[in-house]
This record gives sequence, C-alpha cells and structure tokens, in this order.
Amino acid sequence: MAVIDTSYFFGELSISQPTATLQMLIDSKEPELLTKLLGYELNKLYITGIAVLPTPAQKWLDLRDGKEYTTGGGVLTKWPGLRFTVGTAKKSLVANYVYWHYLFDNITFTTASGQKKSELPVNALPDHKMVRAWNEMVNWNFQLNTFLLNHTADYPEYEDVLLCDELFTLQKRLGL
Repeated sequence: MAVIDTSYFFGELSISQPTATLQMLIDSKEPELLTKLLGYELNKLYITGIAVLPTPAQKWLDLRDGKEYTTGGGVLTKWPGLRFTVGTAKKSLVANYVYWHYLFDNITFTTASGQKKSELPVNALPDHKMVRAWNEMVNWNFQLNTFLLNHTADYPEYEDVLLCDELFTLQKRLGL
C-alpha cells in the first residue's frame, strides 16, 4: 500500500501535469526512501502490517498517520506521520523526496545528441524549490527518528538501523 499518490503534487510541490512518469517515480522512490529511513526489516514489516484489512495494527497507523506522544524527557510532541494534511494540503516526507528527484531528473532532457537544457531564456533552475522540499523532508526525517527512538518497544527493529547521512543533511544550493 503506497504512502502517497500523484494528488500530493500541488501547491508548493506543484508539478504541472502529473503523468505516468511521476507515478513510476513514486513507485521506485517511495520504497527506496522508506528502506533508507526505516531499514529493510522494519520497512518490510510496515508494508505487510499496513496492508492488513480491515484495520492495520495501531503502531502501523501511528507510523503512517502520526501520533502525539511524550518523549523520554517528558516533552509532549507530535510525529505528523509519513503522510498528513495541513488544512486541505496533503503533506509527506515521501512526496518531498519524490518531488526533489522529479525536478532533478527534469533539469535536462535527453536527445539523440546527449543531455540538453532548454535554450529558452525564461527557464530558471529549480534549485530553490528543490532545496526547500529537501530541507523540509530532512526536518521530518529527524522527527521520524525521534518518534521511532521513543517507541523502540513498538519498533525494536529500528534500534539496529544505520542512519543514511544524506537523508539527514540540509542542502544549501543544489550541490554548489
């Protein structure tokens, strides 16, 4: 069961014409990201657990939809979830990751003579949008890490996960 679909790509993550290419990118990048964040074992358990019908176990719903909880230090906080809404806007760290890769993949296009950028002078590099989406995802990744570390009784597989530094590193400008 996918965390997101093409309906997440509007507003700040606007893609003018969501296509089959976008869905293919979601289908490849979502499992890649979740495996990097959760580790192979926990991601596999999540995929199996969230698919249980009619109602998945609460721990899988908490991971996907968010949960208010008290940290070990006694601070009330909220994990927003792998997907959530703010008003009518759909949000997801997965959508931000896919959006970053979609823009990165579309900075240039392939021709018979190689990679090309559009020669139109009105085109601009999307790095500010990419950096904003990436950094927002990094902030949610830290929240996910904190949530999982505070719930090791529910997610013991996470204790042995090696964090992927790339997913916890803020960007300044597209590698510049």
